[in-house]
Amino acid sequence: MRPTSQHRWLTLAFLLMTLAVLVTLSRPARLSAQAGRPATAAVRVRLQGAGRQIPNDFLGFSYEAPVLTRNVFNPQNRELIRLLHQLGGGTLRFGGNSVEFTGWSRSGEARMAGERAVVTPADLNRLFAFSAEAGWPVILGLNLGQDNPTLFADEAAYAVRRGGQHLLALEIGNEPDLFMHNGLRPRNWGYADFRREWEAYARAIRARAPQAPISGPATCCAAGWRWFPRFVADERSKVVFATYHIYPMSAAPNVPESSPHYASIANMLSPELMRRVAQKVQKLVGVAKSQGLLLRIAETNSASHGGKNGVSNVFAAALWGADYSFTLAEQGAAGLNFHGGFACRGYTAICRSGGHYVAQPLYYGMLLFHAAMPGRMVPVRVRASGNFAAHAVLNDNGNLSLVLINKDAHQPIVARISGLGSYARAAVLRLVAPSLRARTGITFAGHAMNAAGNWKPGAGQMIYRHGRTFQVSLPAASALLARFEK
Repeated sequence: MRPTSQHRWLTLAFLLMTLAVLVTLSRPARLSAQAGRPATAAVRVRLQGAGRQIPNDFLGFSYEAPVLTRNVFNPQNRELIRLLHQLGGGTLRFGGNSVEFTGWSRSGEARMAGERAVVTPADLNRLFAFSAEAGWPVILGLNLGQDNPTLFADEAAYAVRRGGQHLLALEIGNEPDLFMHNGLRPRNWGYADFRREWEAYARAIRARAPQAPISGPATCCAAGWRWFPRFVADERSKVVFATYHIYPMSAAPNVPESSPHYASIANMLSPELMRRVAQKVQKLVGVAKSQGLLLRIAETNSASHGGKNGVSNVFAAALWGADYSFTLAEQGAAGLNFHGGFACRGYTAICRSGGHYVAQPLYYGMLLFHAAMPGRMVPVRVRASGNFAAHAVLNDNGNLSLVLINKDAHQPIVARISGLGSYARAAVLRLVAPSLRARTGITFAGHAMNAAGNWKPGAGQMIYRHGRTFQVSLPAASALLARFEK
């Protein structure tokens, strides 16, 4: 049957509708392709502005005090020692909330109610033998919560005698500004009470060991922020350096998702979080410096309350950890100690799994930081259309290490680098993983840390100057170290 004009009209309408549907369906694909185009970043290095030397022991680990009673930190633990050696020099700090429930006894017998662990001379002997083998000195926390200066001055005296040069400092108490909230002191206990008790410990320690190195105040929070300037002004002659604790986020169950302190990957990698940290550390460093003291952030990590699975123990934490370490160094901090344990959850950088000590994602961020050393921080100006950070270190041999971090989950970035004087080439070492949420498959310079704690970097990709600039690309959720040579 010959089609009528009505049939032809219906056929045409159907074809037009089909075409409209196909166009609509094609739009997401085109938008997705556009979203995947690289963002750009202009990175300008100011070589003339090289500042303070980064201490060789800038990096560090922090542990709860009862771990001293376990057979972990002993000189036969070659895997753990190799993992420390891969990070160069550093410090080991033992304290945490549990130090206030950790006793000391020459005989090993419990002496106080509520003790969860008792440190003995054998434990300190083992610790300082490990410290000597690893080359990482110790910050040893003392129990202030029980207010027993005589007992813990005895522990301090033993540590000074046994530790020698491997004892970096004694720390009296942990976060005393929270004692009023955790039942260790009455609600009306304040700075004057803390200072009186702290000084009683200091006098008892120095009576037994006159040259004992002491640090403080080891505060953390709202009250501690107010106490810190008072403490460094009052006790500057009694401490070898000042300490403070920072956790930019909280994994506590009562923190709402709308809070910038809520433990999420988005918050952890946000530029706003890093700006808050930088401002806080800058103020603390300034206060300490005004009294002739260096500042160490002696306990820190991504989120308090042990961190959060899926946030603190994934590849995003590696990118955060590198950015965080460089940010603290830029603000003048003398070092940091990432808190953790040996269970493979939460925020620890090294855990125990399958009979081995295993590098967790955060460890790779520390490895990237160390690979840029030694040297002095150099100012870097960044203009970027993505979530991007850059840090530079002028090495002791005159070469330059430039670290670029792309914290965006989906957007690659092309960085154009200028201000590099006569540098003509660079070797690029990349830190990559399958995604921000990856726990495995992480490599730096082409290799992962093996089960024995060994890592050997590859040679890297060479890039060369084109005119006045270098250009390098970063995939989404990745970082790189460019080592510039003349």
